[in-house]
Amino acid sequence: MKHIVGWISVVLLVVTLASIWMLTEQNVEQTSSLSESTARAVEGQSVSVQPETAGETQAGDAVGDAGSTTATVHPDPFAPVRLWMGANIRRVAHTVEFFFVGLFASATVACLGECLPCARFRYVLALLFCDVCSVGDQVHKIFVPGRHFDMIDLGFDAAGYVVAMLLVLLAAALVQRATFPIGAHAKRR
Repeated sequence: MKHIVGWISVVLLVVTLASIWMLTEQNVEQTSSLSESTARAVEGQSVSVQPETAGETQAGDAVGDAGSTTATVHPDPFAPVRLWMGANIRRVAHTVEFFFVGLFASATVACLGECLPCARFRYVLALLFCDVCSVGDQVHKIFVPGRHFDMIDLGFDAAGYVVAMLLVLLAAALVQRATFPIGAHAKRR
């Protein structure tokens, strides 16, 4: 089962990297259009208006005479987060993209790492792999008209893959503990 998960992770890693490549290949107009439409979708959900009854119109918090209609505006507690995400959608996208790179790279080494000549350092190799992919993505941008290498994106990329790798390390430790409880004298491979 462990090897199946490992090979599925390899396939998903390749698909993720191919998707990042295709997004990086977009010219300035295409990437701006995608970012703007995504930002509008994220920001557009910042306020939720709920009418008090089905027949009422959305009139804000105004209350008039007995014949008027009322509606309650329920502020979204996540509105500031959504507005920040909308304004920084490209940065957030880098974090999400590279979260999946880190997730699949570390899942691959967790499941198939025994095959590596230096299995002891498999997570370091996965981290280096993610670093190389992140820098490679930025170098790729240099060759796309209108795009440029952005050092800040490297930090957002790292935030994504480091968090993913920590989650995989935690999951691997929990699986190992469940398989080999503390104090057990089972021989490990």
